[in-house]
Amino acid sequence: MPFQEPHRPETWLATQWHSFFNAWVFFSRLPPPPGIRFNDQLLNHSSRYFTWVGAVLGLLLAMVVIAASELWSWPLAVAGMLAVSLLLTGAFHEDGLADLFDGFGGGFTREAVLRIMKDSRLGTYGAAALTITLLVRWLAWTSLFEQGISPWWALPFVAAWSRFWAISTLWTLPYARDGDHSKSKPLATRFRFRATVLALVPVLGLIWLLSPMIVLSLILAAIVLRASLNHWFMRRIQGYTGDCLGGAQQLQEMLAVLAIAALMPG
Repeated sequence: MPFQEPHRPETWLATQWHSFFNAWVFFSRLPPPPGIRFNDQLLNHSSRYFTWVGAVLGLLLAMVVIAASELWSWPLAVAGMLAVSLLLTGAFHEDGLADLFDGFGGGFTREAVLRIMKDSRLGTYGAAALTITLLVRWLAWTSLFEQGISPWWALPFVAAWSRFWAISTLWTLPYARDGDHSKSKPLATRFRFRATVLALVPVLGLIWLLSPMIVLSLILAAIVLRASLNHWFMRRIQGYTGDCLGGAQQLQEMLAVLAIAALMPG
């Protein structure tokens, strides 16, 4: 009988490695390295790396906007950066924003809201929300960079910051759908303390570059928006869905960039 090496349990570090790249594939369109395992359990644990994926994507976008600014003005460079961000994520969060506003705007009952949110077609409410948020993000990022703010920290920070507050919805709200057909169902778990600390690492690694007044303003603004959105989600569908998380991320990003642009010294 041939010798068989005994099974060795996977180390904690290896599990985190696979979990990160489960998040990487779920939240971006970029390929993972070879040998990554994918399953619902790893995807369930990957929510803690939502912010990490955002920070890496922010670094890639910083490279794009800095290179583009060497050729064009900041408005054109930021427009190109936003276009690349849609390609890198497959417009994943923008799709959630559009579905959120289509469902909440067009549905009058919980069942109708959830049904509309699953519809792949874009409606008037979703189109309006996408147009406004993209326009505001374009103007706000342009204003920020024209003030001399470095994309190298601003883009990774806001990407991680907005994703942290979006995923914090899992602290308090239940998952709204009853079935197992949603693409975000594997993420529908409570967010525990260890996961929260891990998710905060890229945020805390960059937030020290801001003044205490700006940090306090950002926290207060994010808390108010989170509380308002969570109240809205509970009132309309008694919980959250993946589209709610995507919409929350987009709105938190827009609010953060507006706040930084308004408070940073020009």
